[in-house]
Parts: sequence; structure tokens; C-alpha cells
Amino acid sequence: MNQILKPVSSIKAFYMLLASILMIINVSMAQATTLSYNVTGVFYEPQTQPLDTIFNGSFDWDGSVVSSLHGSMNSSMYKTDNINPIPGVSYPLMELNYQLSQSIVGDMVTATVFLKNTTDVFSGGGYVTGHALRYGNSPAFGLPADGNTPNDNAYFSFAFDKTSMAGILDEMVYGDCTAGGMMGQACMTGHSIAKIGYSGTMDAVPASLEISAVPVPTAVWLFGTALAGLVGISRKRTLSV
Repeated sequence: MNQILKPVSSIKAFYMLLASILMIINVSMAQATTLSYNVTGVFYEPQTQPLDTIFNGSFDWDGSVVSSLHGSMNSSMYKTDNINPIPGVSYPLMELNYQLSQSIVGDMVTATVFLKNTTDVFSGGGYVTGHALRYGNSPAFGLPADGNTPNDNAYFSFAFDKTSMAGILDEMVYGDCTAGGMMGQACMTGHSIAKIGYSGTMDAVPASLEISAVPVPTAVWLFGTALAGLVGISRKRTLSV
């Protein structure tokens, strides 16, 4: 009787283990469809050298939607390590955590992240590339006030080819309407001449855009290998009973 129960018990244990492994594989495959990427964008600021505006962040991409885009960006008036070259003055990195816009046109994916939970950056609202007067501006440059309350917003926008994940430099844009921008009613901006025909304020233009996949932790692969080994052992034991 015990000899009959032993193989039945072993087979049952094997199938229970196999079922568990299949569940883990299914979860892993579902998670594998979403990959994480690091993104670094640099804008060359001719009038604030040797300082440039730099965005460092990350995002997730599942083949159709960008999510969890966030990162930090400095004002070009300040070093990226937060050490200000102007004695007695400091301004922290801006933490951009509100991904409020994205679009896909053909193979080009564009995503934008903001400092504040609103897409209003420039005078009158919105964040149209090429605008420079701050949201909630006072009368300036011969233009009237827009009647809004200033919000000191900032944003970073970038694009990539979804077939290759290569960044598209000419589509990279930033706007900094915070106090750290030190432009008064006008904002610090950066964008390519190719995009709208002229550069950003302070003649800022995109210098580089790097997008790199975040490696899958080695522990995940080791865990998968261990599971495969357990399956082999269980199968061997079952067959030898």
C-alpha cells in the first residue's frame, strides 16, 4: 500500500510545484512587457557657461504607453550638484514628478513631465514651445498681464522612436519659470532651432539625449534558473519511483 501511495504523492507534489512555477512565469511574462529606462537630456546654455541645464530621470514603456516618468532638473544658473557659483545664494534641483502629457505620431513617442500638477507654464496657459513669458505674468515686453496667479512651473519634454528607443534630439524641450530661472517675467527655455526656427532664451539648444534600458536584476535570472532546477529534480524523482 505504501509503495502505491508514494509515487502518487510524488506525482501530486510535482504537479503542484509545476503549477506554482507556471503562475510565476505568467506573472514574469506580464511584467516583462513593461521595461524601465533611464533618460538624460542636456541643453547647451551659451550665456551661462560652464553651466548647462540637465534633466536626469526615468520612465516605463510597455510598447504603447509611457508611465512613471519623473526626474530632476537644475536651473542653468546653478551647478547640478546644487552648489551655486553665486555666494550666498542657493536653489535646489527641481523635482519633476507630474507626467501630464504624451502622444504618439507614427513611430515618434513624446512625453512631458512637470514640476507642478498642471500643464500651465507660460502666459495665458499651456506650454507651447517657443513661448517665454511666465504664467501669471505682470505687464512686460509691451504685453499685458494675463490675469493669472504665478505658479513657478517648469517642464521637460522629450521624444523617442518606439521601434529603436533612440532619442530624437530636435524634439527635446524645457521650460523653467521658477525663481531659480532668474529671468523675471521671462522663463528660461531650451529647444532646437529646427523645431520652430529659433533657439530658446539665453540661446539654449538641445545638446544630447540619452535613453538606456535599466538592466534586469541578476537575482531574477538566478531565481528562474533555480526554479528550473527544482522542476528537473522533481521530475527525476517521480520517474525513478
